[in-house]
Amino acid sequence: MRVLVVGATGYIGSRLVPRLLAAGHAVRVLVRTPSRLDGHAWAPDRVEVRVGDATDAATVASACRGTDAVVHLVHAMDGPGYAERDRAAARALADGAAEAGVGRIVYLGGLQPDAPDGEVSGHLSSRREVGDILLDGPVPTVVLRAGIVVGTGSASFEMIRHLTETAMNGPLVLPLPDRLWNRIQPVAVDDVLHAVVGCLRLPSDVHGAFDVGGPEVLTYHGLMAGYAEVAGLAQPLPLPVPVSAPRLTARAVSALTPVGRGLAEPLVESMRHELVCDKESLDELWHLVGEPPGGPTPYAEAVRRALDEDGDAGRGAADPPGAGPLELVSEHAHDVHAPARAVWAVIETLGGDTGWYTVPGVWTVRGWLDRLAGGPGDRRTRPSRFAPGEALDWWRIEEVDPGRRLQLRAEAKMPGTARLELRVEETGRRTSRYVQRVTFRPRGMAGRAYWFAVQPASRFVFAVMARTIAGVAVTRHRQAVRAL
Repeated sequence: MRVLVVGATGYIGSRLVPRLLAAGHAVRVLVRTPSRLDGHAWAPDRVEVRVGDATDAATVASACRGTDAVVHLVHAMDGPGYAERDRAAARALADGAAEAGVGRIVYLGGLQPDAPDGEVSGHLSSRREVGDILLDGPVPTVVLRAGIVVGTGSASFEMIRHLTETAMNGPLVLPLPDRLWNRIQPVAVDDVLHAVVGCLRLPSDVHGAFDVGGPEVLTYHGLMAGYAEVAGLAQPLPLPVPVSAPRLTARAVSALTPVGRGLAEPLVESMRHELVCDKESLDELWHLVGEPPGGPTPYAEAVRRALDEDGDAGRGAADPPGAGPLELVSEHAHDVHAPARAVWAVIETLGGDTGWYTVPGVWTVRGWLDRLAGGPGDRRTRPSRFAPGEALDWWRIEEVDPGRRLQLRAEAKMPGTARLELRVEETGRRTSRYVQRVTFRPRGMAGRAYWFAVQPASRFVFAVMARTIAGVAVTRHRQAVRAL
């Protein structure tokens, strides 16, 4: 089957294209910005690329010609006027697909609340309108209506992830807006992709809208609590607060998560609704396309896949900056008047009796405190050679690229995961660049508080270490040259 994907560089589209290719379909994509295809393993060699605006009728009609089916994934929630842009794109597709003789349209929209049209949020009203425009056209169409899609890179899931990571594992009582007790039926990204691919081969007499969701109905607070349980975060006692301030809430969301305010506002606005699948509609969908392998994915399993970066639930090339777990970074870099091999020779001596070339006594004190907390303390151990899995003092070696890069994971007790990367790059015949990078993935509010509490002292300690390693490398290289 020849399939056109409109919106191929978005969250769902970028994960759908590889599945279509794996299923043996020939894929054409319509993109407005070709550079957004960079980084995708399937672009541009395995797909046909058409460049143009999805709201331009002539462009869409041309892209539809010669295809059997179209998957429409355009959702322009990126500022004022998004509803009009979505409306124009839907009309362009309905007309263009009919003119080209396309046999099937599949559109991924959103679950709809049981409420009068005038009371539905603008975001959900736009999704409904797009579906209606396509269903009113002559081309057989399936509209899939999904709630929160669970997977790394999904804006709704990233909002849940970062709010939970920020708010939990710290306070004993957590005040939350009472709308977080509204019900929602989340769905794993794998199940959504399964449904979209399955709908492409439905007979032409199947024409209508179907709800798609996971096996559980939860509340928004239940989504946070379920995430916390999988992530191992302590859960405070929730306290519902009767607050209805979506704009203020959206500002808080954009400040605490990677979701920008322009996207957070419509998402927060939609949280005032209960978004639950119609059971008959959901059952009919799975009857038509077949259930996902192993059955619909439970929420806890969908979260686990996202946290483990498992398949399509993991990070993708098209995901926005900040998608995935929060990673706090401190980096130091030095241009070194010595070859890379001289710097690496110093790195290979780190640990054990040599120490870490930083403020004297600081790691000893840190070790005492860590031992009191139940950690390895001021452990002194060096492997005969650097290899993944070996202990290097209170660090564990994760990755080694001899002569270039060493990555360590701290085994000290702390509310998060700390890593230290030491990298050396050749910049000339007798010059190099040394980069030392500390990353920390905090666990809950306690982890964030820990990072900001220790950051001033930690940054100073690692700055001394980076400067000293570079200096020792230069000194030893000069001594070696003079000895020739």
